[in-house]
Amino acid sequence: METVALEDLDEVDLLLTELEISQGKGNLILCTVASPAYRDRVIEAIKRRFPVQVMAVENGDALIWDLRSIKPDEKTLIWTLPDTLSQDILDALNNFRELFYDSGVPSLVFMTPSALDEVIWKAPDFWRYRGGYHILKGEEYGHAYQALEALSTPFDFNYQNKEELLRRKSINEYLLKKINDKRELVRILKEIGTIHYLLSEFREAIEYYEQALKISREIGGRSGEGSGLRILGLAYARLGETRKAIEFYEQALKISREIGDRSGEGTALGNLGNAYARLGETRKAIEFYEQALKISREIGDRMGEGIGLSSLGNAYAGLGETRKAIEYYEQALKISREIGDRMGEG
Repeated sequence: METVALEDLDEVDLLLTELEISQGKGNLILCTVASPAYRDRVIEAIKRRFPVQVMAVENGDALIWDLRSIKPDEKTLIWTLPDTLSQDILDALNNFRELFYDSGVPSLVFMTPSALDEVIWKAPDFWRYRGGYHILKGEEYGHAYQALEALSTPFDFNYQNKEELLRRKSINEYLLKKINDKRELVRILKEIGTIHYLLSEFREAIEYYEQALKISREIGGRSGEGSGLRILGLAYARLGETRKAIEFYEQALKISREIGDRSGEGTALGNLGNAYARLGETRKAIEFYEQALKISREIGDRMGEGIGLSSLGNAYAGLGETRKAIEYYEQALKISREIGDRMGEG
């Protein structure tokens, strides 16, 4: 199973065993995995053992129709749920759950961890009706850390969709040819870099960030230099070059401390925590998270405080100290609700 991450080999082996036992009879097996790409790789591994039919669930009516149309045969049914479950899908799962067993074939239902939360709360009978349940982590360590990195990315603008990002990119590329003021050039270069970052074009993002950093150093913009180093670190982190990201975060931290930029110092410390968490050095990550949380509280940065608490929750969860993780998550949730941060609350 070369397509499966090493940490998931035992879990996938259990899953395959359960499917083997279920051949020729109805069964409902649930599996959570965060990445659609990784899910598809696991499905390919299953296909090498069993004949399967993959069913993408788009709405509740179609799901009910498909369940009622199943004819017992030698195939295993694999159902892929969308990231966010509409009420009609939840109702179909909850109210027609017995059809999975009546079909006479094993059904494996893939969903994201967030979709699982919706199922547990809004389709509890379906959840209780399951046979096996498997959790796959995937090869990328800590999707929660990616989310926290996204929250700490220094966006200086709001956007609605990809089309708007591309429109802003075109405008900024035009402005680059017209603007001579170096400080304004730095701002434009960073924004173009951030647009590439949001589009997951990290190499292109780095090119623009490096241009912005070079100009910041030429004009002596220490604050701009610090933020430039931080976002370069983020881009390299998304490329998986974590050690290189750490180098940039450390340079940014040094500058923030030299110029007394407490907010920048806290952000750099949080980024360093995320990087060491990715490397599996969780205790070291916790040290950085605690320093970042202390600064957020000192300067009254409530959103930063919430991110710091969530980061600590993730770290302790990764260490298996689940009760301690819950304490931090509850504190983070309280802050998110107090400041109206709906993304953080979610």
